[in-house]
Amino acid sequence: MQLLICPGYHAPALTDDFLQSLLAHLTPDQAPDQLWVLPLWAYPLGLPWLFNSAQLDRPLSIIAFSAGVVAAYPLLLAWQSLGGTGRLIAIDGWGMPLPGDLVIYRISHDHWTHRTTYWPSPAESRGSFYCQPAVQHLALWQHPHLSQGMGDLGTGVGPMTALEFICGALGKT
Repeated sequence: MQLLICPGYHAPALTDDFLQSLLAHLTPDQAPDQLWVLPLWAYPLGLPWLFNSAQLDRPLSIIAFSAGVVAAYPLLLAWQSLGGTGRLIAIDGWGMPLPGDLVIYRISHDHWTHRTTYWPSPAESRGSFYCQPAVQHLALWQHPHLSQGMGDLGTGVGPMTALEFICGALGKT
């Protein structure tokens, strides 16, 4: 798997914590053979860099947080327009429109944000998760393994952690 992480504007240590949790919980068949972290400030350079590094014939999974969703979405659109396939796991994108024919999984830090700020509607996304009880925005990114909530990966809504949801979304084909 090719995995791109697009964090938002925050201390790099939060992304380090996220990656540590994620990589410790992925199954061997989910472990990325290529992993990139694209800081938001580097986005203008991201397209040429990514397209020189990644392989269009292999799916690209993108996990984006907060303002990173703004950078990740057009990047995945460009990837798809060149013939690639992939998915976007949008974590707390706070109302970023996500139209188009992309595989998108949505994650929110609380139920209110989940219900009110995402477009397209939940029926048009591939899966969704919201924290319950609510957690702080940055805590969701730093500690997804501690963020409890309700998730739906196409098999019905059930309790899980944000990290379990992310790992489940990465395992979908």
